[in-house]
Amino acid sequence: MSELRVNRLAEQIKKEITYVLATKVKNHDLGFVTVTEVTLTGDYSQAKVYYTVLGGEREKEKTKESLKKIKGFVKSEVAKKVKIRKFPELIFEYDKTAEYAIHIESLIASVSQKKEE
Repeated sequence: MSELRVNRLAEQIKKEITYVLATKVKNHDLGFVTVTEVTLTGDYSQAKVYYTVLGGEREKEKTKESLKKIKGFVKSEVAKKVKIRKFPELIFEYDKTAEYAIHIESLIASVSQKKEE
């Protein structure tokens, strides 16, 4: 399969998952979720859905459990919109890149502050 086609399909799945989470899911434990990226395997068997959550560790855990519970519903709703023969299995994973960016920024700030002293 061409990489362009895989990427295009991943973007379409991301868009539809975001729409379903924002409009059709009525789970109050879900929290404020942002889907940051979707990566597909070459054979379309699995789709890793990376997400972030606004809040602390408690909100992350609640959101993780909620996503586990509604995974089947989200998959069926998105599969109605994205027309492929066999829809991939959704795997939700917390996206840690924002936390890494904040950590790196704080390290850079501390080094800059030490240079000034």
